[in-house]
This record gives sequence, C-alpha cells and structure tokens, in this order.
Amino acid sequence: MSNTAVQIKSCLETKTITDIVAESNNSIYKLLSFDEVKEVTRRALNDDDAAVIEYAIRPYSDGKIGFLGSHYRLSVRVTTRKGETVALPLFLKSIPYEVPEQADYVIKKGVFEHETKFYGVLMPLLREGYRGKPWAPICHKVRNDLIIFEELGCKGYSTRNKLFDETLVRAGLSALARLHAASLLAETRLDVPLNRLYPDTFVEKGFTRDETTRRWLEAGFDVAAVVAERQGHDPHLVRATCERIYDITVPSCTKMNVVSHGDLWGNNLMFNNDVPPNCLLVDYQLLRYSPLAHDVAQFLYLCTDRSFREARESAMLRHYYETLCEILNAHEAVRKPSWSEVVQGMEEQRLGAVITAALYFPTVLMDESFNVQIMNDSYVEYCFLNRKKFVLSIMKKDSVYERRIREAVVEFAELASRLDQLPKPS
Repeated sequence: MSNTAVQIKSCLETKTITDIVAESNNSIYKLLSFDEVKEVTRRALNDDDAAVIEYAIRPYSDGKIGFLGSHYRLSVRVTTRKGETVALPLFLKSIPYEVPEQADYVIKKGVFEHETKFYGVLMPLLREGYRGKPWAPICHKVRNDLIIFEELGCKGYSTRNKLFDETLVRAGLSALARLHAASLLAETRLDVPLNRLYPDTFVEKGFTRDETTRRWLEAGFDVAAVVAERQGHDPHLVRATCERIYDITVPSCTKMNVVSHGDLWGNNLMFNNDVPPNCLLVDYQLLRYSPLAHDVAQFLYLCTDRSFREARESAMLRHYYETLCEILNAHEAVRKPSWSEVVQGMEEQRLGAVITAALYFPTVLMDESFNVQIMNDSYVEYCFLNRKKFVLSIMKKDSVYERRIREAVVEFAELASRLDQLPKPS
C-alpha cells in the first residue's frame, strides 16, 4: 500500500462502501464502511443527528509507529445537530494487511484480538467507579480487526525520544499507577480476581512456546548471544538464561497482581505538554495479569539507561508507590500493597525486564528508514530466521543503537553470571 495521502472523498448518506472504494480506487477505504464512519462520528460527538459530509483515511506516518498493527488517521467533516460544521480527527488501528506475512503472524498470534478484549471487556470494568485522570485514550469502536480511538496528537500528545529523562519517567510511572490502581479497585468491587473472571482475556501472547512465537524469540536470543560474545561474555550462558523469560508471564502467588500493560517501550507512552506532562499508555496487545512490579521494571529497562537506573531507581519506585497509594486512598480502598512488596517485586522482575530489553531493542530502537525497508522486503528473514545479520550491520552504522543494545546485553550477561543469587518471581 502506498503511503501517499489519500484524497478526501465526499459522501452522501445513501452511498455504499463499494461506491466509495470504486471512486477512490484505493483499498485503504475497505478498512471501514461508511455506516461505521457515521456510527463512530455520532458516538465521538455524542450527537445522534451528526451528518458526515466527507471523510479521509490516511497512513499515520511514513514510518512504523508499531509492529503488531497498522495505524491511520481518520479525518471526518461533520454537520452537528446545531448546524455547525466541525472537523473530527480520529485514530484508526488495524491488522497490518498491507504486509501479508505480518498480518498472518498477528492473526495467528491473536495479539490484535487481545487488545480488542481489553477495550471491549476490561476497560469498562476498570473505569467503573474510578475517579481520576485517565491512563489510556478514549476508544470509540472495537471490531475484531480494527479499533478507533480519539486522536491524541490533536490534543497535544506525542511520543518522545526513546530514552526518557526523569520528568517523563515520573509521568509514565504515574500512568502505570493509575492503571494498576483501577485494576485493584475493580477487583475489590467485584470480589474476584480479574484473570479468574475473564481467563481468555489474559492468555499470554508475548512470551510463549508456540512455534511461531518461539521462532521470533529464538532469533532474538541469537542476537543477545552474539552481542554478549563480542563483549567478552559467555554466549552459551546468555543463550540458556534467555529461557527465563517465560517465568515472568506467570501471576504471582505471594504478591498483588494487576492488569499489566506488558509492552512498555517508548512509542507506547504518549505525553502532553503540561508541566509536568501527563502520560497515556497505548497499545495493549500484550497485556497480562502480573505483579505490580512487572510493568515498573519493564518500563524502567525499556525507557531509561543503566546510569539513570543506578542513580534514580529507588526514587522512581517511591514515586510510583506513593502515587498508587494516593489514588487508592482517594477511593477509600483498604487493599493496598506494602512498600517492601514493590521493592522485592522489582528485584524479582529485574532479570525478565533486562531480557525483554535485549529482545526488544534491536527492533524498537531501529531507525525508521531501516525498519520500513526490512518490514517490507525481509520481514520473514528478520523476524524468524536470521535477525543477527540485520542487527549487527545496523549497529556498525548507528552508534546510539549500538550503545543501547550493548548496554542491555552486558547487564543481562552480568545478571546471568550470578543467576543462582537472583530472587525468582514468587
């Protein structure tokens, strides 16, 4: 599919999607019927009389902003019941049909369906009775292959540099605290663990041993091993320790579990320009049911560097914990974790977080131009066969990319060398 902007098409209320596709001669319009555009518009504006004048669907950017979906701008011009003409910007996310191999992977893995369950099933429960700032964008429509949200960019939200400073870290941890607090409040109200109430919604999608996911992980394990060897560490030990990634997906038997985002790399957090900024978490395709510290550890390892964590980790944990307790106290919750639970949880989740960083960084930190080329021309080879070839080549060209991958793998190798001393998730 071309990334060229699609021209806006005027639409009559009686026009069918077949007419629109024929006129536009572009398959991008097959994503959404005209009736669905009307439905979403009226819901977003809370106006059952709103009439769609015209709409356009365009790729959101020239590069990749996510890896398990395709992203579009849905722009609608509307006449309201008051007779006003307004522009309504929306964000559309779908299965990535334009790359057939990627679409096949997403469908087989079930990650898109996972996110539709989050917004269709869990989000109403999490928001019921919750009073406070949101942690996620407003969702206007859920379909098994498509989700439509408010357009955060038009509300001043944007992604930032993938290495966060303390201001952004605090904002991200505050958003996590809001999500986790809403989860604890919902369970208190329902008097049943959410994973018991909706087991299908929490089936693990990120780190599983099914054939396709295993091949993706094996390609990442190979990268970690070869980078470790080049830094003077034992590649066989690193390769063997990668298997511990499966341990982090199991709910805790000793600590409070919550709805966890599970995919907290830089592009999945959006910030506005307030002082301090507010943060919203997007993309729940890998959500899981995990102890509180799972998200915290993953976020700190994916979005900060080692020097920041060594200097500020304790203070950041304290900020998260105090924010969480403040929200729970405001809702008069009696179920609160202890500070020691969060600290101990961080230590138990550390190895899983650094393995996640070593697996993710080669892909999520890649320059967009390289990423688009690989995803379009070499998707299967990169994802499932020989990721090392691509990553090592790019590391030679991009010093920031090289440094962050090397730093993550070195810390991973150091933890692997004292594996018997590390606390295991309990």
